[in-house]
Amino acid sequence: MRRLKRWRTFLLVLCAIIGTLASALWVENSSVSADVANTQDVTALERRISQLEQRFYTLETSINRLEQQVSLSERPSVAQPGVARDVEVTLLRSQVEMLQRRLNEIDCGLAKLDERTLAPAAREARRKAGTNNIDPCRLNADAPLRLSARP
Repeated sequence: MRRLKRWRTFLLVLCAIIGTLASALWVENSSVSADVANTQDVTALERRISQLEQRFYTLETSINRLEQQVSLSERPSVAQPGVARDVEVTLLRSQVEMLQRRLNEIDCGLAKLDERTLAPAAREARRKAGTNNIDPCRLNADAPLRLSARP
């Protein structure tokens, strides 16, 4: 009986050793095939990464070109200085006309105030002399002053 137990123990140890060796061989074979697959995957990945880098570089170059075109289009061109100058001249003319209208309104308002502050005898003398008909601002001196909005 003792012998049988030893024999069983020996068989168990032998099976364990054989199992360990088999698993070691299987792991070694699978790691060799995995290494081959990994090296193939690494080269494919490197190729794909370099393609992506090239695409990013192309996109970056295109974006830089577009930014340059936008900045050049926003600046007045050197070849056409007259165009920018014409725009400035037109703007200045419109501002001068607006200031002239405002000055005319103020002059008319001052004439109305002058007419209002005249003594009634002086006002009557002006009416008889006919000088009120010449200046339209003095015709209706009692009307309220209405100035346009400030520029």
